[in-house]
Amino acid sequence: MESIIDYFKKHSHQHNFKVKDAKVKKSLSALNHHGRKELREKILHEATQMSTDKTTISWLQSCFEELDKHAFRMHKVFFSPGTEIGETLSNLLRDAEDTVQICVFTITDNRLAKEILNCHRRGVKVEVITDDQKIFDRSSEIQDMRQAGVDIKIDHSQYHMHNKFGIIDNKIVFTGSFNWTYTASKHNQENLLVTTNGAIVQQFSEEFDKLWDEMYTL
Repeated sequence: MESIIDYFKKHSHQHNFKVKDAKVKKSLSALNHHGRKELREKILHEATQMSTDKTTISWLQSCFEELDKHAFRMHKVFFSPGTEIGETLSNLLRDAEDTVQICVFTITDNRLAKEILNCHRRGVKVEVITDDQKIFDRSSEIQDMRQAGVDIKIDHSQYHMHNKFGIIDNKIVFTGSFNWTYTASKHNQENLLVTTNGAIVQQFSEEFDKLWDEMYTL
């Protein structure tokens, strides 16, 4: 974040400046809701240290406009049967940089399981919560992921851990009826919603953390 602020400050005397540095653009797009809020506060603080003339006001406006322009946003719904839900989840996992938190009833789709393992192998922190009964399904991928070192927790209940949601890098949430199975992709009528809405991401993050504390390590 400091590199973004330094870049903005270098253009403090320029009217209507635009971000041209590719690294700064990438850093801006990587910010989650809280990161964008923090950056706005820091930029506003920098502006209070400058002279309160038209140039400063124009600079501040340009900073906020560039922050909004390069912020990553996604609000979309996908449906099955078909390939778009599986492809969307695969792409989200491939683009994950820091954390992947998955809370799903069952995982039997080998393609998605491989993407989870690839996240783990490249150093992304992966946490999976799933149903204790479904891990014994013949085609379940959970035991293989656990043996590969993925952190997995399960419930101990006569009822099901029936959630189907996940959080990527604390800035993207996916949720819906979709189970991570071949049947869900190829035959079932399913849906998946993906959003970067900050309030929704925060709610799902809090619920995941609560469940993670309550569940049992596999």
